[in-house]
Amino acid sequence: MKKIIICITLLSCLVFPFIGWKLYAYQHNKISLTENADFYLVYPGKVEAFQLNGQDPKLLHSQQMNSQGYFGSGKNYILEDRYLVFGNDHQKFIHDNLISIDFQDGTVLRKPSKHSTSISGTDGQSFYTAGAYHHLVQFDKQFEATQTLALNDDFILHAPVYVDDTSVYLTGVVRELNQDGTEENVLIVFDKKDFSKQEIFKYDNSIATGDGLLVNGTIYLTIFGKRAPEYEDGQVPNELLTFDTKSKSFSSVTLEHPSPSTLHALKDEKLLLIEHQNGMFSPLSFTIYNTQTGEQSYHTLKDLNPRPHYIDHIRQIDDKRLMIILANQLLIYDMKSQKIVSQTSLSEDYVSGVWINP
Repeated sequence: MKKIIICITLLSCLVFPFIGWKLYAYQHNKISLTENADFYLVYPGKVEAFQLNGQDPKLLHSQQMNSQGYFGSGKNYILEDRYLVFGNDHQKFIHDNLISIDFQDGTVLRKPSKHSTSISGTDGQSFYTAGAYHHLVQFDKQFEATQTLALNDDFILHAPVYVDDTSVYLTGVVRELNQDGTEENVLIVFDKKDFSKQEIFKYDNSIATGDGLLVNGTIYLTIFGKRAPEYEDGQVPNELLTFDTKSKSFSSVTLEHPSPSTLHALKDEKLLLIEHQNGMFSPLSFTIYNTQTGEQSYHTLKDLNPRPHYIDHIRQIDDKRLMIILANQLLIYDMKSQKIVSQTSLSEDYVSGVWINP
């Protein structure tokens, strides 16, 4: 009996430190930062550093992680101008991983979360998630949940979570359970300090809205469908719905080209890139909209072959150039000349995250 107790004790001394080490290794890692790198591409299982020589990206370094799906995938956000943060909403069925990469020292933080990250957002300081489990959650940069709010079951929310200095905004549909035809479009405002509900704003119930962006005090929402009788002839929407967070009023922006599908933020905060949903055989196109002047410029990637269906990532490099990632293709696009000035084939078909050094 004494020998059994001694064996169990020795086994515990070996097993528990090993489990602790495995847990730490699961949550913490390091990537190598390269001094001359202009940008980094984060794949599900590795990180690559690139330098821009003129218009052509040059691979400087590639680092494989210790598992193929280490980073996974999810909407990218930047915290405190140093952390690339996203929730891995495709890798696990039960618990999502929260991913953070510190691009000042290379530290990688990866934590499991019981909260869905399929809908997310940031105010630049904290990371917010919502989604399938009907909880709005605020995380600090160490991924500790600092606030949690259970949302009503009758509220079907849309991406993303919008956050400014004082408030959190969610858009979606309120529908009576098991009652078809009772849907109401709503925008709900919460106090950021304690998640208390402040106001509910109903908006045009004849439209179907999609993902949006909060830009300089205005929430922009794509309109991808209308249920009004005048649209029964097949007319395609060409508007964005807007909500002014100061005046608490709705308005709209009429676009020169139809079918807005996805909105992308750019480095120049007064600009909004609006991706259009065209036919399967039509070239990929987008509008760059100046939110201050109302000026619109339409761009089409008609020379791109083969034609991808949507943009995976887009970043503004400077006042002239965009970096566009479409599956395994990296494009450098000149907004002034409206031409692709560089096209590079990447090592994998999917990029999880993009970081451009300031």
